[in-house]
Amino acid sequence: MSPKKRQRRKPRRATPWPTPATDRGATPRERTVSRTPVVIDDPPDRRVTALWVVLTLLWLLGTPLALVNLVLVVTNAQTAALSTPGGPPADVVTDIGNGLVWVLIMALAVPAASAVTALILRRTIAAIGFTTALVVSAVPLLVIMPPADLWQALATHFTS
Repeated sequence: MSPKKRQRRKPRRATPWPTPATDRGATPRERTVSRTPVVIDDPPDRRVTALWVVLTLLWLLGTPLALVNLVLVVTNAQTAALSTPGGPPADVVTDIGNGLVWVLIMALAVPAASAVTALILRRTIAAIGFTTALVVSAVPLLVIMPPADLWQALATHFTS
């Protein structure tokens, strides 16, 4: 059909109600109006956000500081072992064990507890983030020191 013969649609009015000047005596068009209120989500609780920030900072700052502490204690133990003929004193070995425990707490326990807390609070993004942090911390740690050696070191530290 040619464009000249096609009937064009009338443009819609800006308002659905007829204006008195243009539609005298016409009934208003029925318009369905939704009276359902719009639900706006509340912002997340600031306490939960503060919890994530604290746990993230604890992991981000605590793990490297615990590793530095472990390296310094081991260096101190090597110096003590070379300076004394009978080997390092018992308190130096205990310090090494304490340094290892702090590394495990900061690198493994903090992200694991944070991920579990996020799952309990149904925060999926936080759970994914802390699980990723756990993997990022655990893989290099367990590659450097296999779990059997790690378990033996911890058993020796706690039993002696």
